[in-house]
Amino acid sequence: MRHSSFEVIKYLDYLFVIRPVLMPPVWTILLLGHHRSAVFSVESNLAGLILVLVTFLMGAIYLLNQIYDVESDRLNRKLFFLAEGHISRKNAIFETVLLNLISIIPSYFISLQLGVLFTLGFLFGLFYSVPPFSFKGKPVGGFLFNILAHGNFTFLAGWAMNQTLSAKSILFSLPYMFAVGAVYLNTTIPDIEGDKRSGKITLAIKWGKGKVVIFASILVFFSTSLSFFIKDIPFFIASALVFPFFLFSALTRKNNAIVLSTKLSILFLSIAAGFFYPWYFAVLIIGFLGTRFYYKARFKLNYPTLGN
Repeated sequence: MRHSSFEVIKYLDYLFVIRPVLMPPVWTILLLGHHRSAVFSVESNLAGLILVLVTFLMGAIYLLNQIYDVESDRLNRKLFFLAEGHISRKNAIFETVLLNLISIIPSYFISLQLGVLFTLGFLFGLFYSVPPFSFKGKPVGGFLFNILAHGNFTFLAGWAMNQTLSAKSILFSLPYMFAVGAVYLNTTIPDIEGDKRSGKITLAIKWGKGKVVIFASILVFFSTSLSFFIKDIPFFIASALVFPFFLFSALTRKNNAIVLSTKLSILFLSIAAGFFYPWYFAVLIIGFLGTRFYYKARFKLNYPTLGN
C-alpha cells in the first residue's frame, strides 16, 4: 500500500515541475491588474478563469526554461526534476506544448486582445529560453524580458478582462514593472556562482552585488512614487512598506536581507490582492500546504519555507 501511494505521488511531479511555488507573484499582479481596470468599468466575474489560464501559460514558460537550463539548475541546486531524471526531456516537451495549447487557445475565445497577450507571452518565453536567442543568459535581455512578461503583460492580462487596453493601462502597469525588476534582480544574486559556471551572464554577474541591490532599491523607489502619482493606493501601501527593507539590503549587502526584501514584496502585494479577492488567501494557503506535503512525501524535504 505504501509503495502504491508513493507511485501515485510520483505522478504529481508533472504538476510541481511547472513550479507552482513561483506562481503567487504572477497571480497577484494579474488580480491587481484585474481590480485596477474594474475601477473604470464594470468588473468581470472571470478573475478565477484568467488565473487558471495564466497558470498554464506560466507553467509552460517555466518548464521550457528548465528544459534549456538543466546544467545551470544542477549547479545552483535549485531544481532537480529534469536534472536528476525524475521527468524525461521528451515528456517535459510534451507537457510544455500541451500547457501552451490549453492556455492560448481558450484566451482567444474570451477576447482577441487577451489572446494576443497570451501569444506574446508564449513568444517571450520562447525567446527567453531557446537558443540561439536565450535572452535568459544575457544581462539586459534577461532583465527586460522579466519585467515585460511578469510585470507588464501579466498586469495587462488582468486589465483586459474588464476593458480595452490603452495608453492608460500601460501607464498603470509601470509600477508593477519596476517592482518586478527589483525582485528579479534580487533573485539573481544568490545564483551568481552557479550562473558563472554555466556560462549565464546576469546583471548580478556583470555589475556585481553592490550595484544590483542599489539599482533594485531605485526601482522600488520609482514604483512607489509612480503608484502614488497615479493613485494606485493598494500598490503604494505595499511598496512603501517594503521600500525600507530594500534600502537596508542595499546598505548591508547581506544575502539574508536581500532574500527578506524579496519575500516581503511578494507577501505585501499578495495581501493587497487578497483584500479585494478574499478567495485568493485560500488559494495561497492550500497551495503552500499542498506543496509542503508533496515535497515531504516525495523527497523528504521541508519546502517551501517561510524563513530564509
